[in-house]
Amino acid sequence: MAYYSKKPRAIGDLLKDFVDDYPARKKLKRGMVLSVFPNTAGPRVMEQVEDFWFKGTKFFIKVKDQAWRQELHFQRNMLKRKLNDSVREPIIEEIIIL
Repeated sequence: MAYYSKKPRAIGDLLKDFVDDYPARKKLKRGMVLSVFPNTAGPRVMEQVEDFWFKGTKFFIKVKDQAWRQELHFQRNMLKRKLNDSVREPIIEEIIIL
């Protein structure tokens, strides 16, 4: 999509067009997921999370406590849906709790 036009366009539409055409779009979306994960998971969960990262389309979450590991394992599909919804694209195919 052309970024230049004589007709005015909303900044949100321009940004969406840019992100859709951006060559490293998947990496950008993964970065967005990493930035919204702490707010999506919440402060109680984040107290137990040691680290989180992507490897391809898999999102890894390393947890300190076994009980929290099991709890997050049960909630992983809901968490995946919320994170994918936050970036409006199915970036995460699977969440792995370690």
